[in-house]
Amino acid sequence: MSSNPIERRNFIKLLAAGIGSTLLPIRSLADLPVASEAPGPVKFKLGQSDWVLHSDGTFDLVSGSIRLRNCRPTIDGQSIFVQNTFMGDSPKGKRIIYELVGNSFVMLDLKIFNGSVSIGIELSNMSRAPFYLSPLGEARVEGVDRYFKQGLGQGGPSGIYKIPTPTAEDWGNTSGEQAWSFDSYVTTALLSPQNETLAFSAYEHYDFIQKSTIYNRPHRKGLYDRYPDKEDIFFETGFVMENIPLQNEFIKLPDIYIVKGNTPFDTLQHIAWNISENMVARKDTKTSYHWNSWYEYQHDFSFEQLKEVLQGLDDIKPKIPLQTIQIDDCYCTLGDWLETNERWPKSMEDPAREIFQRGFRAGIWVAPFVVDENSKLFKNHPNWLIRDLDGEPIQQHNFRDSKLYALDGSHPEVQKYIARVFRTFRKMGYTFFKTAYLSWGLKDAANIRRYDRDKTSVQILVDVMKIIREEIGAGAYWMASNAPFGPLIGFVDGMRISANVDADWTPGGIGNMFQESYNCQYFNNVYWQNDPDTIFLRDVNNNLTAEEKASIALWDGIMGGTVNTSDRFSTLTEEQLNLWRFLQPQDRPQSAVTPLWSYRDTGKIAVRRYKSERAWGVLIVNDTEEKLEETYKLVDLTGEDKCWLFRWTPGNSIGLGHMEQVQITLNPHESILLYASENNDDPPSDLSISGVKLEKYLRKHNLID
Repeated sequence: MSSNPIERRNFIKLLAAGIGSTLLPIRSLADLPVASEAPGPVKFKLGQSDWVLHSDGTFDLVSGSIRLRNCRPTIDGQSIFVQNTFMGDSPKGKRIIYELVGNSFVMLDLKIFNGSVSIGIELSNMSRAPFYLSPLGEARVEGVDRYFKQGLGQGGPSGIYKIPTPTAEDWGNTSGEQAWSFDSYVTTALLSPQNETLAFSAYEHYDFIQKSTIYNRPHRKGLYDRYPDKEDIFFETGFVMENIPLQNEFIKLPDIYIVKGNTPFDTLQHIAWNISENMVARKDTKTSYHWNSWYEYQHDFSFEQLKEVLQGLDDIKPKIPLQTIQIDDCYCTLGDWLETNERWPKSMEDPAREIFQRGFRAGIWVAPFVVDENSKLFKNHPNWLIRDLDGEPIQQHNFRDSKLYALDGSHPEVQKYIARVFRTFRKMGYTFFKTAYLSWGLKDAANIRRYDRDKTSVQILVDVMKIIREEIGAGAYWMASNAPFGPLIGFVDGMRISANVDADWTPGGIGNMFQESYNCQYFNNVYWQNDPDTIFLRDVNNNLTAEEKASIALWDGIMGGTVNTSDRFSTLTEEQLNLWRFLQPQDRPQSAVTPLWSYRDTGKIAVRRYKSERAWGVLIVNDTEEKLEETYKLVDLTGEDKCWLFRWTPGNSIGLGHMEQVQITLNPHESILLYASENNDDPPSDLSISGVKLEKYLRKHNLID
């Protein structure tokens, strides 16, 4: 049991010597500045939606207070040209058949299930697919004030956004209508002011990019277009089909499912679970806790430096239970993956053996579609490259004074080469693979020349992903980066979800990491383990403050995705090593919850449950550039009306008392970690932020005497 809580004025003095975050004494509820009413413990419930057909062939989707009016199929952004329409019942709902000019047909199946509806679409008597087909297009949106958009892949941007509203502005001599349009991929949601949520997604993403768009049609009136007039909001969802030829002039696309729920996070996670089950996601792999070379050494890493890193780990007692040592981009000219440079042995088998003999997995970085202009591959196989319509190779990027190009993943010889690369690395002993720039394999045929023009870019990418997984084996850990999300579900174990970070807090780096990890948490450990990128604890070559380093590390540790660093452990202080140990994840993937997601715009909160301790870890981070002053009810964070609260740092805690609510003040980039207990028990001194009993774990694995 903890001792009696210290007097709060003395506690505030103690905090002054901490990382800068502050808890203020609780006043009466009427005095507390609450930004918005939090939900309290809300039980997730699915709602029911319904289809309404109209005689002109349009239809409505009615879902509580949310309505999608006058929906119709669209092809390449325009309503289909119909000469006849047939409507009736189907085995699971309603059916509409449109006969188009030219005697081709579009058939919609509007299905109704318990807890969801779906829309299916079939095309017949068409020799080629449209470029973009939307079974639910030009839908006028009612009852919605926010929307959730998911980025195509790494970096997003993802999140909940308010529907923009036009302003009364005198445009003078400049025309301006304040029109906007936002695309979303895989999963999209519309939100009502009451947080009713309507989420859209196909449950299969191996053939086409599934895209949704929300947009407006504004009008203005008055002299100088001064005043906003009628403005309608529209929504469409469908598939990018890339004009591929249709076998037998027929195709049935995956159904798009539409799920209604009473809370945004749970609704999105519900639909994500359905996707993961349908695509057999690899969501049960042991949580990755690893080291990679890039952010400390970048491309200058060498075999000798690898041995120094390994020796430094040998010298640390008790041993740090890392799983993997991963070699990043440094060992070859990009494209010539099996031909090492002068800093490495002739075969990368020697580094793999060095790592394996220390008891770690050996990891290797490969960018399977990337080719450097100085590589032998570029010079010997120019016909393997993606080219423009004039036959010229398309430069993708400038990197280290070299031009980089992309391989054509549809070329049979390219596929054989990629298979040989990964097969060889596996035989060398590598069991952890980080693949980068997978988006370079997602090139639609609109403006390029490639070997196979009869498949979509998604189908070609998936063909290569199948090859890689087969060659590395089912037991290998596969981490993807610079990748689209949808086509990778079922192949990879971990996925970078944010832009590259650096040892400096910038909006596009660390700022993007917080945004994407927060807004992509609904599929963490559902599709795969989310990877928020590396943690910086070191003092050298680091522009982050101590407070910023702590905020980033604790956030990555509590979320439940991968935990990794590039820091040389031999250079870390004892305090920094203790913080790294404090981040050790559970072997079995477990995610934090984000209880105020969609309810508050300021500050980010993640909560982990420790069942055996009957307690929670509560992390509050101010990732903004403004001071954060907020009050939180414990019932909104833990579901309990009152908890015993402790200020928690690795191995230490300070009791705060039995509380219903807590008021927090954080400067920009600061954070505070609280331990909320059902009983007046402070956190065990060896408890990690994920709930691992560190001493017990070390003894179990013979890492401590």
